[in-house]
Formats: sequence, structure tokens, C-alpha cells
Amino acid sequence: MTEFWHDTPRLETRMREVESILIDAIQDPGYPLAQETGELILSGGKMLRPALVMIGSGFDKRKRRPAREDQRIAHVAAAIEILHTATLIHDDILDEADFRRGIPALHTKHGVANAILAGDWLFSRSFRLVADYADTKSARILSRLVGSVCSAEIRQDLGKFSYRSSKRDYLRTIAGKTAALFSLSLHVGASEAKVDPFTTQQLRRIGYDIGMAFQIIDDILDYESDGQTLKKPVGNDLKEGLCTLPLILALQKNEAGIRPMLAPGRPLSDPEISSIIAQVSASGAVEEARTLARRYTDRALSAMASLPACEARRELDALIRKLILRKY
Repeated sequence: MTEFWHDTPRLETRMREVESILIDAIQDPGYPLAQETGELILSGGKMLRPALVMIGSGFDKRKRRPAREDQRIAHVAAAIEILHTATLIHDDILDEADFRRGIPALHTKHGVANAILAGDWLFSRSFRLVADYADTKSARILSRLVGSVCSAEIRQDLGKFSYRSSKRDYLRTIAGKTAALFSLSLHVGASEAKVDPFTTQQLRRIGYDIGMAFQIIDDILDYESDGQTLKKPVGNDLKEGLCTLPLILALQKNEAGIRPMLAPGRPLSDPEISSIIAQVSASGAVEEARTLARRYTDRALSAMASLPACEARRELDALIRKLILRKY
């Protein structure tokens, strides 16, 4: 169980419930990689998306919700975490990443074909939980999300090793991946708990802004954190041929100095990556990217003023402020 929720006892308790559901969901004697997949799911991820489902459901104005309804929402939260894990397995294959959360990526141990099938198997488990526990509206939203994530991933993959991404294209890509899933998580949690339509829509917008800020910070950390903290190599995005916001902004500031250091069409060496990171840092692009992340964060915090005062609102406020300061 991740330590990320230790300062929010209610959410920590709910995350333990979700974790138990996750363990049960992947226990299938007919699935050969159940243990390895379980290790990935439980390897210290923050479980942000299921937590957002729980936070969204907390805006229910009823004083007490039936226990069976709480269980149903917990299963939907688990379905979203399983879906997220499936996308990570496929991402690691596309990016040829060696590690995920500090452990070897699934495809490095069991081959690309088996890892693809493992991701597909997780999609099937996610859809089964949704079919069993979510209402029809939530199921439709989740199915549309998978299409959005796939489109954004294809868009990103087609641009690898070209280093030609614009700020607009970058924001469009992360909106279709990270922000879409954060937005959906808050929305589905509220919808499943029958929260009023206005609050549900506000939560959806807030989730989008949280997701945009989260991904920008994630991409910043690839330039300024360390491998032990991140649980993956620093400069990994450059190694995978990705042109994320810090590099995009640095190229706008110093195209002539940085562009010759890039190597379109081929992976960069470790010394090349170190040199580019130094140039990006010196350009001020990292701080400019952080300013944009703060802008999304401020917009999310501002929108919270329209939400009803409750424990869930306090949890959401604390989470938003915590994410902008995170180091991993």
C-alpha cells in the first residue's frame, strides 16, 4: 500500500478497500502472469485515479450511504486503476522502457507479445468490473476514454525522435491521456453516488485541470529529479524520443543552441541526454513549464469555491496542493 495517503485517513482506508478488490480481481488460475501483474499493480503507485473516484463520490449530500453502494463505488474505482495499469504496460512497450515503478517492466521479463496480452487481459478485467458494478452512463464514458487514450498515444508515438512537437500539440496529447482519466475519475465517482449535476460537472472540469498540472509536473521531474526518487531513469523521455513541455519551451528560447544537439530518427546517448538536460535547465524552460502547471492548479483551486463544503472538498483541496509540490 502506498504511503501517499497517510495524511488523509479516510482515503487511506478506502484505498485499502480498493487494493483488496484489485488483488481479488487478478486472482485467476487461468492467467499465467497473475503474480507479475499483481506486483506491478501493488508496486507503490499513488492510486490517484481510484482516490479521485472516492473523492468524487464524497460529494453525496446524504448523511449515510448504504454499505453496498460504497462497495459498488469501490469496485468501479478498482476498475479504473486496472484500466490505468493496462495502459502503463502498453506504454512501456511503445516506449521501450526498462522499468516501471522501480521494477523491471513486464515486457523485459516476459517478452513483448506476452506483455501486450497481459495489458489486454487487464482491460478485460476492468470492463468486467464496470459491467458488474457501474451504471450504463459510466460504462459509456469509460469506453470513450479508452478510445481517447489510444488516439493520444498514437499521436505521441508518431512524433517520436522528431522533436517537432508544438506546445499546442503537447497539451492536446496530455489532455487526451492523463487529464481525460483524472477528469473521468472524479466525474464517475460523483455520478455513481448520484451527486447533483452541477457539482458533477464542476468536478469533471477540476479533474481535467488537475490532470494537466500533474502531467506537466511529471515531465518536469524527468529533467530535474533523480532516478532513485522517480523510480525510473532521469531523462527517460529524451531517451524514448519524446518532446515534452520543458524541451518544447527550451527550443523556443534557444533553437540554434539546442536543435543541433538532438538526433532526429535515432535514440540519444547518455552523454547527449545529459547535455540537453543541462541546456534545458539553463534556458529557464523548466520554471516556465512549472508556471503553466501552477496556472492549471490555481484554476482547479478557484473552481472549488463553487463546491459544497464537506470532507471530500477538503481532501480534494489538500490533494491538489500536494501534487503541485511532489517530487515523484
